Amino acid sequence: MPRTVNSQISFADWELLQQGLTLEPLLQAISDFLDDQKEMIEAVRRDLQRGLKKPATGRNGLTPPQVLRAFILMRVKNWHYRELRERIADGYTLRQFTTFYCQAVPKHHAFHRAFIRLTPKTLKAVNELVVQAAVKLGLEDGNRLRVDTTVDVATLCYTSLSL
Repeated sequence: MPRTVNSQISFADWELLQQGLTLEPLLQAISDFLDDQKEMIEAVRRDLQRGLKKPATGRNGLTPPQVLRAFILMRVKNWHYRELRERIADGYTLRQFTTFYCQAVPKHHAFHRAFIRLTPKTLKAVNELVVQAAVKLGLEDGNRLRVDTTVDVATLCYTSLSL
């Protein structure tokens, strides 16, 4: 797990920032909103370190801002893990949004392992923040709720057989 929330940028990262790339308006608004959410980043950091015997040792992993931004990007764009990894690796603006810049983008398994460490309490807070940001930006009114009603095929088969 990462030892610091914000790591020092490299010369390659600095050069990328000097290129003048701009995010799409939605991602820029989300990025600006997330820059002010220090307590949410701290909650993600606590979740990532939860259960580790020595969280201050070992190799550096995904930083809490990278996990939070990648998680939100995955949900906003409705991508699966492999597509999330490929899109971030291929796009300069998505690298900028997720703060990977010129670093190697980890494989999709790393995103999955990081996302499943987030607690339901943190996920609820993230969802509330995203809805608040969408209402503030005028993208949503926040009155309707969309629910995913996907049913596991094995559960469906077991239920139909038991009848």
